[in-house]
Amino acid sequence: MSNKDYYIRWLRLKEQFQQTLMEDERIQELAVNMIGIKPQATAVEIVARAYAKYCDIYNKLCDCYDQMTQVQRRPYIKKIIDALTCRIVELKRTLEEVEVFEYTYTDNALQQMLIKPHDIDIICPFFYPFEIRQAEMQHIMDEIFSGNRIGDPTPTPSEIERREELKREEEERLREEREAEVKRRLALGLDLESETSIQLTPAELEELRLQQEYDTNINNIQRMERARIITRESAHKKLKDENLYLELSGCKKPPAKLDLRTKAAKLIQRILNKFMEVKRKRIRDNKLKEKLDMIMTSFRQPSAKEQLEKVKEVRRNYRRAYYEKFLEQNTKEKARVLRLREGNIMEDISDELRQWFEEWFNNVHVFDEFPYPDEGGSILIVKGETFTIDEYVEWKDAEEKRIKAEAGAPKTKEQIKAEKMAEREEKKRLAFEAKEKEKKRIIDYKKSRMSPDNDPGIYFLISENLAALQLAWASYEGQWKNIDEPDAGLNAIKGHMLELMTEIAYMECNVELRPIVDEAMRLELDILKQALKRDYESVGLKVPMTQKRKKPKKIKPPKPEKVSPQVMFQSLADEGIVRQYPRLTLDEYWGERNYAAADCRAVLWTPTFPEPCLGDVKEQVKIRCILTLGATCPGINRTQLLVGPKGAGKRSLIYAIATETNALLIDLSPMHIYNKFPGPKNTKTMFTYINKISRMMQPTIILVDGVDKMFYKAVPKEEKMFDPQRLSKDFFKEIIKPIGVNDKILVLGTATEPWLAKTAKMVKVFPSTIMIPRSDYASISFILTDILMKYHGVDREFNVHSCAQVLRGYDINTIRKVVEKLLAGKRRAELAFKPLDPYEIVEGVLSDPNGVCTDAFDADMFKQWYLSYSTWGVKYQEYMLMLESQLIYKQKADKKKKG
Repeated sequence: MSNKDYYIRWLRLKEQFQQTLMEDERIQELAVNMIGIKPQATAVEIVARAYAKYCDIYNKLCDCYDQMTQVQRRPYIKKIIDALTCRIVELKRTLEEVEVFEYTYTDNALQQMLIKPHDIDIICPFFYPFEIRQAEMQHIMDEIFSGNRIGDPTPTPSEIERREELKREEEERLREEREAEVKRRLALGLDLESETSIQLTPAELEELRLQQEYDTNINNIQRMERARIITRESAHKKLKDENLYLELSGCKKPPAKLDLRTKAAKLIQRILNKFMEVKRKRIRDNKLKEKLDMIMTSFRQPSAKEQLEKVKEVRRNYRRAYYEKFLEQNTKEKARVLRLREGNIMEDISDELRQWFEEWFNNVHVFDEFPYPDEGGSILIVKGETFTIDEYVEWKDAEEKRIKAEAGAPKTKEQIKAEKMAEREEKKRLAFEAKEKEKKRIIDYKKSRMSPDNDPGIYFLISENLAALQLAWASYEGQWKNIDEPDAGLNAIKGHMLELMTEIAYMECNVELRPIVDEAMRLELDILKQALKRDYESVGLKVPMTQKRKKPKKIKPPKPEKVSPQVMFQSLADEGIVRQYPRLTLDEYWGERNYAAADCRAVLWTPTFPEPCLGDVKEQVKIRCILTLGATCPGINRTQLLVGPKGAGKRSLIYAIATETNALLIDLSPMHIYNKFPGPKNTKTMFTYINKISRMMQPTIILVDGVDKMFYKAVPKEEKMFDPQRLSKDFFKEIIKPIGVNDKILVLGTATEPWLAKTAKMVKVFPSTIMIPRSDYASISFILTDILMKYHGVDREFNVHSCAQVLRGYDINTIRKVVEKLLAGKRRAELAFKPLDPYEIVEGVLSDPNGVCTDAFDADMFKQWYLSYSTWGVKYQEYMLMLESQLIYKQKADKKKKG
């Protein structure tokens, strides 16, 4: 799209965002006023509509932020995206509370809005990988991962001399060995081999390998073609000799009668014509089905996503060029404003502060304290964060009353101490009463929901992030409302606007010059205070009291690191704690969504709760992991535990999350670090390195593969030598607790047998869980279709459904490997005359020794553990009890009506 198209799209997106924001505000009115919504399906649709609209807007905002070439608008869009991220995570949480489970379904709301589920899939933001990590840190990562050692300490001169000596000794040893080998060969009369060897670079070795592979394939094709020609000629000669022998010996049968041969020829023609007719009809039907997307072709079109990415990269280059011009022009404009308006700016600030002095003197005949420089100085006065005159009068009256009351009977230290203790106890009592009152309210609410007649409905959660979203939007509108017009100038569409640049440059100059003016105005205020004091003393009065400002603590500059990032990163990389990982994407994690769950759950009083499918896991991962990794929301959960059977794809999901966000992977798996940094002191050093590197190199993902082993109830004998519980004691204190609101760090764990772990300790570290279900019919059908249809010889209507029914529960990786192994080489060549049978795939999977099957019993075991581990288990049981109670009340009411 052109710049004009993106601008028009942005104007439409603004309207859509304003409408959605108004709808969200109405939801918050229901939440604040405690207005219940019933039935549950209605409440789900209300929240799901806002959630789906925000997801759609989020995707469009990320695209606009990535592709927009108007430099000055992009920072405002980034703020909106950050605030919207927190609101989406919060709405997902609200939707979970309404649906009483972690897997939520918005299908009914999407049907009303005529939106496909694919349209609200959260895309992985472009700015995560490329706008968080510093270029210097990225360079360190690239260099060390490519094999260059940049973290080793600088050797001393003696160390360099020692290394040179060792190198010379090694060369001398090799020379002596070569000479001895030459003498031995001469003594035995053997030929001398050439000692020259060519050292090839990795790129040249790869090129040589590809050339050898190409030559091998060419030779195979030539050999097969020669064999085919020789076989054809040999068979032709054999038949010719046999025919000649029979003819000369008189044993050859006479030809059939002419009419019989004519009938046979007509029969063959009729069958051939019928065959060709059926073949042409089948080709027409296949073409029609291909156009209707009923079947898949073996020919895969070039990825539209990759083509689009190339086009986007071209626009990014234009955007970067515009940004460089903007920075250059901004520096010049700031210097110009500072040169021409420096005196005026300082005079304006001085007049503003003098007016503040006059207001205080004219109204209360006293001056307020000037804010300290560490607080921000006069910026606090401009923002209105200091005492107003009315607030000062109230404070003064209250302080005079307090002093007057204490003047008659001064309090002792013991009385003051007792009062403070009583005040603390009173706060505790009020907090306890509020807590008990809230408990009682929740109990009464649950009791009232047992009867459909008294059911108050579902209350929505009060948002803590909507205000930030409104503020980000108001900030944008305040700057751009009058500029965003359909007929805006070219500078509002691409590049930058000089007017805004001048305004921002003036503001930045104001901020830079204000501390200088503050110092002068503090001196002037001291002179005024001294003069005021003399005036009061001349009439025999004291200066009215003012509240003394607490001097803020000086922020200590960070101490320089004793160990450089290169050394820390190199140490972790040498031990394999920081490592590279397979590059996967979420699109490579196959699975289909559960499209029946929304309707099943919406049934009044008697809903059913079908198991989630593999495709539902991706939504959980995108919200809880990818969005959470880049979010700056207070109270957001930075740890996730992925639980599922062996081969469910837990590690693949973690690698996909790391790939999508270009995150650094730190592996703290118990079976991986058992021999890394041994000893308490070295373990402390390891934690220090990990905490510092994870923040320097963020975004960072800390992987703990085998969390159940880290928190074992009883360590198996065969694993005691690995000490899997080594980090369990200090893991929360050293890794989880230091993670701040602005840190782009995510801790992901996996567990295959979670019931073997201590629940309390594991919940403290991983309170949130993503349960990966066993493979289902829909997901296996989708996967088999995608794998098989890339083979040209496979029937386009191959019966994948019977295979999917039989293979439910088997891990996806086994199915993929079996199909690829089955259709390799000879079997693929036979597909033209020996069609693939579903039994072959089923037999291959069933006979695979490495295959993992999760049956219904195993799946139920995971489910029971999950309900006992997660907080949703208790909520789910209470919800089912409420539904049962409401159904009983309803049946009794129906009987009374009939009676």
